Amino acid sequence: MKILIKNGTIVNADKIFEGDILLSNSKIISVGKNIPESADKVIDAKGKHVFPGFIDLHVHLRTPGREDEEDFLSGSKAAAAGGFTKIFCMPNTNPAIDAESIAQWIIDESLRLGVVDIYPIGAITKGREGKELTEFSALKRAGCLMLSDDGASVSDSLLLRRALEYSQMENLLIVSHCEDIRLSGKGAMREGVISSKYGIRAVPDIAESLIVARDIELAKYLNKRIHIAHVSTAKSVEIIERAKKQGVKVTAETAPHYFTLTVADVEKSKFNSNFKVNPPLGDDKDVAAIKQALGKGVIDCIATDHAPHSQAEKELPFDVAPFGFIGLETAFSLTCTYLVKNKVIDLGGVTEKLSANPAKILGFKQCGKIEKDADPSIVIADLNKKWRVSAAGFHSKSKNSPFLGEELLGVIEYTIHKGKVVYSGSNR
Repeated sequence: MKILIKNGTIVNADKIFEGDILLSNSKIISVGKNIPESADKVIDAKGKHVFPGFIDLHVHLRTPGREDEEDFLSGSKAAAAGGFTKIFCMPNTNPAIDAESIAQWIIDESLRLGVVDIYPIGAITKGREGKELTEFSALKRAGCLMLSDDGASVSDSLLLRRALEYSQMENLLIVSHCEDIRLSGKGAMREGVISSKYGIRAVPDIAESLIVARDIELAKYLNKRIHIAHVSTAKSVEIIERAKKQGVKVTAETAPHYFTLTVADVEKSKFNSNFKVNPPLGDDKDVAAIKQALGKGVIDCIATDHAPHSQAEKELPFDVAPFGFIGLETAFSLTCTYLVKNKVIDLGGVTEKLSANPAKILGFKQCGKIEKDADPSIVIADLNKKWRVSAAGFHSKSKNSPFLGEELLGVIEYTIHKGKVVYSGSNR
């Protein structure tokens, strides 16, 4: 099947221009003006912006184990609705993604469903218990490109050293969840005036930054790659920026809630558990630092940390409710509303943070750009249209979002993956 996208504004990281795109299921055939070839489907994108398909390096799909919260089909539909055509699911499932058979099953299910590409992130340690390394070569053979114990740090520094060494032998990227559990304990929000005011157990910002520093120092010592997940503090940004200037092979991601929300929003929400996330929401200086880091390129990409939970779980009191909320369907619009509109990044920066840089980190040479022979995954968006976030509008099984009721700028109109329209229209 051939699809012709006409009259769109094409947004690559390094160039924005008007033109047409002709694509098939295997590649982009042509990019230019007034492409004459006929097609099976023609989409008029006049007045719309056309991006390469987005790539999310950090998603929780709850499968296997909690299919009531999310499964591969609902997660794929949510991803497509948000413009994501490749998503990477974290291994904190039940059982954990710590064996070749589980990782291979996820790849097979992704191919069977055919909505978006789902890649498993293998666990660093068996059962994510931080005691014994998994079989890295077997996980790579099954299709894993990254390893993480997300939800927990590898507290044993020697074990993490071995993980960094062995992962490079298989060209696997270690993704570090940075949290000193001895400092964070059972904290539910960021430590500060508000936590003290209400007597809520809290997490100091150094619970993150201390482990960021340790993990980067290990990577520096070994001259190995490392990726820092969900950066949330100004202190972490400072450490990452310094390491990059020193030539350390470190990349980093943040999530939209870390450049849009603060701990003050937790109080304003009257401790609505939809605002509870790990790492916790920071203060104004943290948000400012995250934005600046995105603008300067210190933080390489935006990932959602999509974390579905059931309504019953999120209705529990704030201090005992689970961490996390969904993000696949709001990430693009939050980026447009809070970063592009406020000139933190430009439209090329949207492609860079959501597509080009994730592709570069993972070695996807034909992704992250719109050009002849590139990957035929495309997102068409109306940047002048607004929509109001509602539970009824979500494709995810779970509805736990802190942005419910908020009006956002930027609407995904089409998501095309491998030459097939996998999302079209909107009920927003």
